[in-house]
Amino acid sequence: MLHALALLAALPTYGPLPEATGSPSPVPAYLRVPDAPGEALIVNSGSTNTAGYRLRVYADGTTTLQQGDVPIRKHVSAELVGRFFADLRAAGPLDRLPSTFCMKSASFGSSTRVGYRGATSPDVSCPSSNASVRALGIDASALAGAAGVSIVPRPQS
Repeated sequence: MLHALALLAALPTYGPLPEATGSPSPVPAYLRVPDAPGEALIVNSGSTNTAGYRLRVYADGTTTLQQGDVPIRKHVSAELVGRFFADLRAAGPLDRLPSTFCMKSASFGSSTRVGYRGATSPDVSCPSSNASVRALGIDASALAGAAGVSIVPRPQS
């Protein structure tokens, strides 16, 4: 019994947290917001019940969809991609677009953000009075459908 008390007294229970060492790890390439004017990234968070996705869109019409384990490359309509990049340019810096709050289901609610020229948009799946946010939401949804995004149940662990 005396040994147990001595052991408990020797264990530190307070004090400063150790300092982190080294530099912060870089953002993984698949999440990096594109800087180039001919590339954009659409990220859907997924929800409790559905898997999210990452969709890279290139000005030449190529898309790379990551939903699950296998990336899928496709060419989509030049008209759709052209409209998307025109809407991105018209929106200006995406991080300056107005953000709106919207109610979402706890089980099925997700958010969709667009990354372009080093900036990220607010959630474009929320209704907005801003024409640029609305246009990007329409574009993101159309591109997701054209690239093959499906409603995939989130894997249960």
